Amino acid sequence: MLRYRSLCVVPSLALCAAAAAQGGFETPVLQTALNSTSIDTEPCLSFDGLTLYYYSNRTGGVGGLDIYTATRAYPGASWSAPVCDTSLSSAQSDYSPFLVLGELEIYFSSNRIGSTPMSTSTALSLDIWRATRTAPGQPWSTPTNVTELNSPGGELQFSMTYDGLECYFLTTGWGNPGGANNSIYRSTRTSAGLPWSTPTLVAELFNAKTHRDVMITGDGLEIVYTEFQPSPIGRLYVYSATRPDRNSPFGTPVNWNELNAVGTLQGVNSVTLSANGDEAILGVGFPTATGNQELMRTRRSVRYGQGCGGAAPLALGANAPAIGGNWDLTTSNIDPQSPISITIFGAASASVPIDFLGAPGCSVWSDIIITSLTASTTTGGTSLISVPVPLSVPLVGAVFYSQSACLTLGNALGLYTSNGCKSVLGG
Repeated sequence: MLRYRSLCVVPSLALCAAAAAQGGFETPVLQTALNSTSIDTEPCLSFDGLTLYYYSNRTGGVGGLDIYTATRAYPGASWSAPVCDTSLSSAQSDYSPFLVLGELEIYFSSNRIGSTPMSTSTALSLDIWRATRTAPGQPWSTPTNVTELNSPGGELQFSMTYDGLECYFLTTGWGNPGGANNSIYRSTRTSAGLPWSTPTLVAELFNAKTHRDVMITGDGLEIVYTEFQPSPIGRLYVYSATRPDRNSPFGTPVNWNELNAVGTLQGVNSVTLSANGDEAILGVGFPTATGNQELMRTRRSVRYGQGCGGAAPLALGANAPAIGGNWDLTTSNIDPQSPISITIFGAASASVPIDFLGAPGCSVWSDIIITSLTASTTTGGTSLISVPVPLSVPLVGAVFYSQSACLTLGNALGLYTSNGCKSVLGG
């Protein structure tokens, strides 16, 4: 089981974390079909990328904040008109939808009747609720309170791993040392049908700053969240952290700095990633007159692994290819002694060190090679390959892996290799 919202269903990007100092996303674009003059935020993308859940306080709903859904024919196609999901929404406020793999189970946060009273007043706090259904497209069951995860402090942004055994969420309760500022908590269970354990603070990611979103990847090896920082501008920023296995703590968080200036107010509140990690839908702050928070879309090619070479390792980067456009792959830090760079394309990733061949620190990151292209080196040690992508909808979703190499006198093999790059054809 897994979450498709704020970076919800994406497989782990732990392999790429070492090669990418940022998320690598392109400039986000407003999704006018999804937005209104009210709040539209906290998106959750389904595993196939064809359905989006989010919350809005637009007119025509059931309560103050309601859960809406929209669909599209393929990733990159136009969205349908959003519809309020009345089987999930209440007369109170409903937030943070998290769709489970298979689309038969959903979690969300609500302060509806039946939620935990707040410790400081008689008002009801935000609790995590759950609903199920018999088939995609059918109405949801009457939501039930996930009591073992809730406290008088309020819980939101639930996210869990594929196997349903580990979840993460934000809370001001459970003894949170951050006080009124949301912190990241974790709970586990030994079987998907059992209650959750008592939530505990994710200590290695704790600070006194507030958070607005959190997600765990399906394999549990990467966590992505938004956090308020007072500088360089006081707003929310997106971070990710990885770990080698599920028994280890998360490493030092990395800021996805290409999203730091997105929006005009608040920053990026929430994020949802596609299953391949190439597409993100963002909930972004804007002036109140335009809704306060609006949905935006961005894409990327995902780097993974590391290159080898001299002081600056050989590197491969790519845009997010789309049908009818060009797939541009740029190789940089090419050895000055090499008149060429070679880029290979495969249908699967690999991780094969080639130290034994006389190339210490170098690895093969692309398996099942389809073809190779050679490009002349330009000034500054870079080369560009531009591959036209046919305007064919059936190609949407096709995944390719690539890697570059260059000649060198720096090792016995005579080759430096780059990081790998995973690209998904979009619409």
